[in-house]
Amino acid sequence: MAVQNHHDEVRPIMDPTKNYEEINSYVIFWGLFFAALFALAVGYLCLKIGQTVDAFAPVSILAMGMAVLFKRKNAFAETVHIQAIASSGTNVLAGVMFILPALFILDIHSVTVFQMMVPIVLGGLLGVFLCVFFRQYFCEEMHHAYPFPSGRAAAEVLSSNDGGKAKLMALSGLLGLGYDFVLNSLGWWREVFSTTTFRWGQVFQQNSKMHLSLDSDIALLGLGYFTGIRYGSIIAAGSFFAWFVMVPLFYFIGGDHMMMVGGKEILLADASTGDVFKTYVRHIGIGMLAMAGVIGLLTMSNVVSKIMKRAIVDMFSRGKTTTVTVLRTQLDLPSSVLGLGIVLTTILFAIFFHIFYAETFLQTVLAFFIVLILSFLLSVVGISSIAFTGNEPVSGMTIFMILISAVILSAVGMGGTTGIIAILMMAAFLATTIGVAGNFMSELKVAHLTGATPAKMQLWQLVGVVIASIVCVGVLILLNNAYGFVGDGALNAPQANAMAAIVEPLMTGGSAQWELYILGAIFAVLLWMIGVPPLAFALGAYLPMEINIPILVGGFISYLVKRSSKDEAESEARVAEGGTVASGFVAGGAIGSLISAVLKIAGVDWFLDAWEKTPEATYLGIVIYLALCVMIYKIATRKRVAK
Repeated sequence: MAVQNHHDEVRPIMDPTKNYEEINSYVIFWGLFFAALFALAVGYLCLKIGQTVDAFAPVSILAMGMAVLFKRKNAFAETVHIQAIASSGTNVLAGVMFILPALFILDIHSVTVFQMMVPIVLGGLLGVFLCVFFRQYFCEEMHHAYPFPSGRAAAEVLSSNDGGKAKLMALSGLLGLGYDFVLNSLGWWREVFSTTTFRWGQVFQQNSKMHLSLDSDIALLGLGYFTGIRYGSIIAAGSFFAWFVMVPLFYFIGGDHMMMVGGKEILLADASTGDVFKTYVRHIGIGMLAMAGVIGLLTMSNVVSKIMKRAIVDMFSRGKTTTVTVLRTQLDLPSSVLGLGIVLTTILFAIFFHIFYAETFLQTVLAFFIVLILSFLLSVVGISSIAFTGNEPVSGMTIFMILISAVILSAVGMGGTTGIIAILMMAAFLATTIGVAGNFMSELKVAHLTGATPAKMQLWQLVGVVIASIVCVGVLILLNNAYGFVGDGALNAPQANAMAAIVEPLMTGGSAQWELYILGAIFAVLLWMIGVPPLAFALGAYLPMEINIPILVGGFISYLVKRSSKDEAESEARVAEGGTVASGFVAGGAIGSLISAVLKIAGVDWFLDAWEKTPEATYLGIVIYLALCVMIYKIATRKRVAK
């Protein structure tokens, strides 16, 4: 990977002053092949088990294996771009698999395949344009501020070709694969450690409405190592605020309130803490996320205006030559292309919206401005989320967009089935935009760290998202015909069920919990006023606690490793050595999860359900998890720098 010194200067493997054969027919074929393959495979997993799997690890390892098999002379540059093109296959999944199944769930069959494809293709293209728009800011100007754990892990995997590093990466990757496989397929130890597993923890929760939980997935631990102690602490603080302050507060103040859980009305005092979090507290997190996006965009206003001015100048200065020399690693798609691309994709969506769904021109104009403004706003949130944690709250941001759109468009006469379809099409467009913008920025961070040419990566990502969008919609139609999303034996499609449950009442006279969104927005402003990054805190308040705590644990390990030596050079070398182990955990964990998911779908069941629920399984899991933490620290701190 790129070497970084204490001044945070990046020295990538590929020399920025030299040219490499990065794109050729070999790269294009295998990149697009893997994009289509993983759109199919991971799309199925997304609907079946409600989760996506990152494609970078398996694709990188497959591409590295093929390079050896085919005796490729330019293997490193080719492998970087193969996995970048392949990423388009999973980048567009959010728009397809989180939104479009809601049409079938709501028994709406009037939408054609073409109508499903248009918002996904246009949203994917817009996501790439917006990502490129902000690349210089996130990857270069602020590269010291944003850890990009997924991007750094991917770069570590790709660059693990020197002897000792390759061996360490392979061993930690195999350990990660085996650990995740046992965790998800065999159930020898508990995945989510919770105080409620034990009798004392259950009593404590009953009395205080508080509990602590941690997901022991090895990939989350690795991502936490790259996130670091500062942002890991802020994210965990957001989680503690949600679970240890807001959830108990709801019980204390509103215990006699009647709430809806699973379609039934129950007393809030009798509801589980998880239900209170999902029904109320999580909406405060969504309000925080939305306002954090506004704050982020305002903070970057100088960057945005500078890029827009450059785009306008480029559009009207065709034919004029400039003598400014830009390094190959700083090349992006022309800013005039970005400006035209952003405007054109949004206008094309507005035309599509007007032809098929709008009853008045005003509805079309409002829809245009909603998707344009929220695309900018929420892409900043999505990219920043990926930059901090490797996770992106696409569904939460899309719910926010659905609420805003439903209120505005219903006020100008849109409603009923047509209104539901219109809002879902806008949601599909926006979710795809956010998903592509956030995830592709990780790939551009990989380009920054390895020395790949961003412009080449961007051009082929545009091609990849178009092909992947078409493949994903095809997969959705096939899966609906084979399994469906409603009834016995149907695919779960949990996010799409949530979207359907939200959009239907809003377009038929229902309401939203605006007070909670406003409360979250105000809290985000207060955090910003006292100098706490509101987005990192909001992520903690929105995401489940068990996902946030391992980020803190991994960050704490990297902190201890950094403080293990008084020599600055040795300290940096140790952090890098630990990063190699953490990258192996992320890559191996991703592959192990993929294997386990495929086995689950194939009906192979070796899972020890009864044992996994016992306190003994939790104790065993805690011991193994602590051993992994100690392992990262011990391997990292054995690194010595010659004096």
